[in-house]
Amino acid sequence: MHLDTWLALLMSVMLVACQAPPAPGPVTKSTGVLANEALDRGDYASAADLYRTALVAEPESLPLHYGLGVAASYLDRRAEAIREFTWVLERAGADSPEATTARRWLQSVGAWRRPEMAVAPREEPAEASSSAAKEERKQRPAVLQGRALFEETPGVVAPMKRLQLLLSDYPDRVVYLRMRTDEAGRFRFSDVPPGIYKLTDAVAGPAKWRLRVELKPGQDLTLDLDLTNSTRVRDDFPDSSPSPSS
Repeated sequence: MHLDTWLALLMSVMLVACQAPPAPGPVTKSTGVLANEALDRGDYASAADLYRTALVAEPESLPLHYGLGVAASYLDRRAEAIREFTWVLERAGADSPEATTARRWLQSVGAWRRPEMAVAPREEPAEASSSAAKEERKQRPAVLQGRALFEETPGVVAPMKRLQLLLSDYPDRVVYLRMRTDEAGRFRFSDVPPGIYKLTDAVAGPAKWRLRVELKPGQDLTLDLDLTNSTRVRDDFPDSSPSPSS
C-alpha cells in the first residue's frame, strides 16, 4: 500500500472516531422524583423536605402538594397536612383519587366542612330519599378496638403500655388516626370511615404488627394484637420491612 493511501485511510478512521457521539452521562432525577422515591420507601422526613424544595420551582403542582400532605400526615405535622390537603381539595377534580383521599383525611381530623349549598335543596321524592338513606347507611363510621399484648421479655407476655398505633388508609397510605394504648394496652379508634386500612405500631422500620384491616359500615370490630398476629408470624405488608442492607 502506498504511503499516501495509508495516510488517507488513517485520517478517515480518525475522522469517524471524532464524530462518534459521546457516551451518555448519568441521568439526573428531578427533585419531585426524588421526593416520590423517598415517600415510597417510608423516608417521610426526607420526602417532605424534597417536596418543599420542588414546590419552590412548581408552586402550582398538585402532585407535589399532595405528596407533601401525605408525608406530613405520617410525620404528625397536622397543620401542614391540613394546609396541603385543603389546597389539593380546592383544586383537584371532586372525584379524583387525590381529592377523595384529602377529603377523607380532613374529615378524620375534623378539619373539613361540607360546602354550603347556594340554593336550598328541593324536596326529593320518596324513592330518592330512600336511596339517600341507603347511601348514608353505607357510609356509617366504624369502630376498631382491642388490646395489645407482647412478649418483650422471654416467657412474659405483658400489656403494651402507651404503644403508638397508626391506622392508615390503604393503598393511599395516608395516616387517618394515631393514638397510644392505655396502661392496660387497650386501644379504640372511633368514627373511622369504612374501608381497608393498615394497622401498625411503626411508621417505618421494625414493627411488631402490620395488619390489613377491613372495616364495614357501622361495624364495631374487636382486634387484639398479640404474638399470634405479630410480624413474627404474620405480616400483611412485607414490603414495608427494611431491606437487609438498611
